[in-house]
Amino acid sequence: MRSSIVSGFTNLRLKYPGVDGLLFKGLSLSVRHGEKVLLLGPSGCGKSTMLQVLSGLVPSSIELPMKSDELIVPEHSGYVFQDPDAQFCMPYADEELAFAMENLCVPREDMPARIEQLLSIVGLQLENRHTLIETMSQGMKQRLALASVLALEPDVLFLDEPTALLDHEGTTQVWNVIKQNAANQTLIIVEHKIDEIMDWVDRIIVFTPEGSILAEGSPEYVFSVFKREFIDYGIWYPGVWKDYMESNSLHKSKTTSAAANVDTIPLLHMEAFSGFRGGMSQITVGQCEVAAGEWIAVIGQNGAGKS
Repeated sequence: MRSSIVSGFTNLRLKYPGVDGLLFKGLSLSVRHGEKVLLLGPSGCGKSTMLQVLSGLVPSSIELPMKSDELIVPEHSGYVFQDPDAQFCMPYADEELAFAMENLCVPREDMPARIEQLLSIVGLQLENRHTLIETMSQGMKQRLALASVLALEPDVLFLDEPTALLDHEGTTQVWNVIKQNAANQTLIIVEHKIDEIMDWVDRIIVFTPEGSILAEGSPEYVFSVFKREFIDYGIWYPGVWKDYMESNSLHKSKTTSAAANVDTIPLLHMEAFSGFRGGMSQITVGQCEVAAGEWIAVIGQNGAGKS
């Protein structure tokens, strides 16, 4: 591999302990400096494991049986996990960010202003930056995890579904933050909600359920040539909802009245409902009823109490 490659491997063989057969069988992949690469594939194909290999977490921190002819990992990288609780080291939000800055030897007197800046960058609004992380919503935690990684000023950023716990508005905000702050960095991304980045990434690598590479190339090439495989594997692609709405199966389902499937007797009734978290009022509902067969969407900002 040439020196411009910042992360990659050749002839990778890897398996999970206690599982028969290899997850990856002679897989080769490389990412060059400055590239924005998206890894796509059905759940269970090994995308997150592959991201951990590319970052060096496997096998240095997470021991898995693996071999490769060559493995290149970046010297200075940051990793955002799908579950933010998996990466926090400190109990309070400001301490988590300060811990990251301590690793860069940032002077203590410079930390408060930098902490406020990082919280603002990721759109995390806290009344008190010295907030217990365990009292924050999952969406707020995901923003904090991103802020803590940005504090490290990494050359390569590994993102494992960084917006999985965010609503549409929050997803847009976070990807705007990443685009603004990582324009010159190398990014390797695992993500299912790709509306915000499908025109931004340089290369998409698509994997089969067995962990082999199905397709690799520009978004335009991948989405135009391999649409049938995306449908078969259940992978999101541009226009998937339009295709679904126009599908024969949906038209057939419309012949049965949706109203007939909705029971008038409520399955759930709430009145003067209040929800608390950490001893603090989190959400109030004046009155709400849910009937059988109904599809209900609960929307609101991160931290509003939806979960």
